[in-house]
Amino acid sequence: MSEAVTTKPYKRKRKKTFLSNARKYAKRGYYGRGSHMDADTYQYFVRILEVFKQGFENDEEKEIFVGNVFEQTENKEIDCSCNQVGCRVIEMLLPFANDHVIQRFITKFNEDIRPLSKDRFASFVLQTLVRISATKFFDTNTIVEQKENYKSFCIKTSKFLLNNLEDYIWDNFGNRIIRTCLCSLMQVPEEENIIKPLEDIKCEAGLEIPDEFIEIVQEYGQRLIVWPQFNELCNLELTSGFLQVLLRVLKKADSKLLKAYLEKLLSGCFVSDTVDQENSKNLPPGFMSKSLLMLVETFIQVAGKKMFKKNLETMFKGRMLKLALLKSTHFSVQKVMKFCNNKEQFDPLFDELCDHLGEIIQKGYSSVVLALAQSCQRLSTKQGTFIQSLIKALNCSDCEEYFAISCCRLLPYDKQNMPSNDGLQKEKLSLQGSLLLQTMLNFNKPIKIVNSLLSMDTNDLKGLFSNPMGSHIVDSYVKATYVGEKSREKLARKMQGTYQELAASKYGSRSFEAIWSVANMKAKLHIMEELSNKDGSWSNSEHGKIIAAKINLALYKRNKENWKTSFNKGLNVTKVLEDILN
Repeated sequence: MSEAVTTKPYKRKRKKTFLSNARKYAKRGYYGRGSHMDADTYQYFVRILEVFKQGFENDEEKEIFVGNVFEQTENKEIDCSCNQVGCRVIEMLLPFANDHVIQRFITKFNEDIRPLSKDRFASFVLQTLVRISATKFFDTNTIVEQKENYKSFCIKTSKFLLNNLEDYIWDNFGNRIIRTCLCSLMQVPEEENIIKPLEDIKCEAGLEIPDEFIEIVQEYGQRLIVWPQFNELCNLELTSGFLQVLLRVLKKADSKLLKAYLEKLLSGCFVSDTVDQENSKNLPPGFMSKSLLMLVETFIQVAGKKMFKKNLETMFKGRMLKLALLKSTHFSVQKVMKFCNNKEQFDPLFDELCDHLGEIIQKGYSSVVLALAQSCQRLSTKQGTFIQSLIKALNCSDCEEYFAISCCRLLPYDKQNMPSNDGLQKEKLSLQGSLLLQTMLNFNKPIKIVNSLLSMDTNDLKGLFSNPMGSHIVDSYVKATYVGEKSREKLARKMQGTYQELAASKYGSRSFEAIWSVANMKAKLHIMEELSNKDGSWSNSEHGKIIAAKINLALYKRNKENWKTSFNKGLNVTKVLEDILN
């Protein structure tokens, strides 16, 4: 008889960090790619990475540390920047360096910017310098003389790249520097994850962008829109990313030029004359490649009302279900719903999807259903229809009392597959399902959701409220505008007999606090009586101690009247503070 083959669950291999790789290669005698670095300097930079990762006790200690590191780079700024490990250290520490150090690096990079802007390592330092220079220029704490130096560097770098645009736009490193320049000039956030530049930066409210910065951005836009290779720019991932940045900065710099870009993209790139606009089975070219698709999504974000409407009618109307069921395009559907700004735009799109929520959930794209619900809430439309459609999709039409738990699991109701009380607490519920329930609780008429929750078995509800996902549902329940006071009182009464267990668990204690925050004095006294009469071991648990301190359990046990008096005083102080603040 052959032995049963046991398969171990797949564990994703943890990716090695930059620091661990740096140590490994040093042992083999490799001291970073790029420019040569001797063993001692390399090991010094590796130690810098280690120390910085560990953190500092205070800002003064960090300032001294950063100053000491940059002393070691004096007259070696370029060599260090062109080395893999040296580049990482400099890029990491420059945001915390003083003006003297930053100006020193700017001077060195200005001497020969052409090769550095295409260098695989130094280009990242150049990006950081541009980002910091722009931030420093807009910082109200920067002295006037330094402001002009930073402004000059931003303009010089941006114009150099503009004058050599044909070379740099196709280059991986140069292209990304241009993106940083554009975002920095217009103070538009970069989408990439970057180290937060400079601490304690203070910028003026209603930031005023210099005309020189706006003119540079406009010149980039004017030059590229007439390029013969414009369609090629849209179809390559690198240059499509650049155009996405350009669209976002043009929204701030030149709305007329932005509109010209959107018209050109919509008529020349996103749709095709060969696509039958009335046939929902055919998708326009804008949905057929990742590069174009990302441009479509940026289009949705930056378009004005007229262009947004035109885009909806040209690309999305009649195709919403097909797009919602495709892995590559369901994000676009979410974005469209998020940026719909009136019922007239949203309602026809909703009608295309509302009868197919089950298909969308089954396909695994429940975030589309969540985006639909959030738009219903935001625009105050189709809320009742959405709830009924979701009830039907989750097979709860004849058993609406199970709707809440089916929604949290985002699985159709199946009596044979319902979790036990303990199982519900430990079960990995759906994040989108929990958020859906929270969103529907904020609808204008959330009575079906309220009734479904209140009709649950008390122990099931305790399990749900003690779940990492489910615990947030209580917050929405007690804070929702259209959940009435009587419904909140019913929940407080419903949970009687479970408060000890709720208060003792990590997520249950969150739910306890939410219920406690809205309970009236009568309900609070019932809760306190329950907690004080039962076995007190709950109050010795990690989370129970916190709850016991917040509700002043010790005073209640000693003297109930004193507890009520002190509690009422606290309420009166809170009310006075609210009146003053409001």
